Amino acid sequence: MNRTWWILLFLLSPVALCHGQAVVFSHEGGFYADTFSLAMQTLYAPDGEPFSIHYTLNGNTPTECDALYERPLPLGRECYSPSKLFRVPTVPAERWFAPEEVERIIVVRAAAFDSAGLRRSPVTTHSYLIDSLLGRRISLPVVSLCADSLSLFDSDTGLMVPGWYFDERYPYSTGNYFQRGRAWERTAAMAYYAPDGTSTGQDCGLRVHGNSQRVLAQKGLSLYARREYGGRRFDYPFFGDGRPSGYSRLVLRPWATSWSGAGIEDWLCQQLAEPLRFDHLATRPVTLFLNGEYWGIYFLEEKADEHYVEEHYGLPHEEVDLLAYWGGEVENGTAQRWNTFAEWMLTDGTDLDRMAAQVDTGGVMDYMLMQCLILNDDWLVSNVRQWAVGNGPWHWLFFDADGALSSFPDNAAILDYMTYNASGPSSHTSPQATLLFRRLLANRSFLEASMVRMHEIVDTHFDYSRTGALLQAIVSEVESEVPSQIRRFDKPTSMLRWRMALEVIDDFLRTEPQAMVNEYAQYFGLAMPDDEEDCTVYDPCGRLVASGHSVPVRASLTKGVYFVRLRGNKVAKWTVE
Repeated sequence: MNRTWWILLFLLSPVALCHGQAVVFSHEGGFYADTFSLAMQTLYAPDGEPFSIHYTLNGNTPTECDALYERPLPLGRECYSPSKLFRVPTVPAERWFAPEEVERIIVVRAAAFDSAGLRRSPVTTHSYLIDSLLGRRISLPVVSLCADSLSLFDSDTGLMVPGWYFDERYPYSTGNYFQRGRAWERTAAMAYYAPDGTSTGQDCGLRVHGNSQRVLAQKGLSLYARREYGGRRFDYPFFGDGRPSGYSRLVLRPWATSWSGAGIEDWLCQQLAEPLRFDHLATRPVTLFLNGEYWGIYFLEEKADEHYVEEHYGLPHEEVDLLAYWGGEVENGTAQRWNTFAEWMLTDGTDLDRMAAQVDTGGVMDYMLMQCLILNDDWLVSNVRQWAVGNGPWHWLFFDADGALSSFPDNAAILDYMTYNASGPSSHTSPQATLLFRRLLANRSFLEASMVRMHEIVDTHFDYSRTGALLQAIVSEVESEVPSQIRRFDKPTSMLRWRMALEVIDDFLRTEPQAMVNEYAQYFGLAMPDDEEDCTVYDPCGRLVASGHSVPVRASLTKGVYFVRLRGNKVAKWTVE
């Protein structure tokens, strides 16, 4: 096919009609063993004259004032970005840490310009991870973000700096990075490179993510796919089989948010939640580069918002009621239904059948038990999201376990927090946060079924033969990258400190789940004397359906799964077919 036909086909394509000419690179971004020369080309303008190509190496959007492409570009260290963004303070002075140098990759951004200096194409962006330049092969998937440096680090408008909105009287709650909403979303080019050679990339919106952790140097980031950037979804199976194949929103959670420095608590807890009956987030570790500079270990994760419901349940996100802080904050939809339900719980709320019509009681049972078993110290008042659609039941979405898997609070304390009903101040709990649990646990049938379910979870999903293996697999996956994380952010402060933090988690997994079973039984007075019934059967919602001294109840039950409590607190799952 001659050049005229190629030009005609391209000019009639959606890309050309929407954006003009595109610059094509000779090599896709990704992992390479050694250096090479990068060629670029663009098709001719309609009048037959070629467009010029201008490119940048610092992550910024190219303009007609940037380097003119004239010949293939040898990719070597001289192509590293000359910027030193890692030296720009992104936290109050007393928290600031800057290394002497950071690892770099090569990022090339190019666009076509006409003779008047007008850009006539979208920006093509590729990142190159070259082993011979890095001196190693990065073992984790890599996320490369490129954005105009002023949009990230300018004092007036930059997302990542204290900047104009910083007030030295309130150093840990003010700054540009605490600003929210669409006005504080910036355009970025995102690329994801998997070690197996697959990749994806597109322009997206970029915001700072999180709450109080925004004051950390290693900040959380949210990625937004929008039509205006070129695509409404990130169409790539980031988390493998069994999860959605594309996402409207993604989160990059930083390693530094881990309370202990181990870095992996939330990742491990999301895996522990996998077989339980509530919503949880898929997550995986990645290495992040920002405008070609190493930015540490992050966890690419689903975003806990209304789009999660749409992607997992096929329900339109516009119809989702999504609440935070037990209805104290509306993130999508309305809180009207929940507020009406909460008013009923305040006056009565012990009818389990009516409760089950409003709440996924089996799911909330597992959610409650999970939070107890991991001793999540950053829960109840915060890090709570619930959702419902129409008149359907409320469901809970598990996220942010950075403060879990340690010995504080102790077993009894978290049960105190979960049943709190006093007027005094508490940073961990409130009567509003505990209302649902207090009403459910006041129902003897639900309480005893929760004891049965806790036994089952600990005996199967939380058995150390499983949890210990999960921990070791996690450690093996990230271990080689931790030294670079240490050099970049000093979190953790050393490999020794990291291993010590892991030992605490390992000890926790060995001993604490069973200790919680015993504490739970004692706390709620559930130890059964010898003269109690031999057999008590509950449905998955915690409702008592049969009991007796080894009575033959199977024939009277409908098909399904039941929890059976036997003499001496022994438990079992019972399937009726």
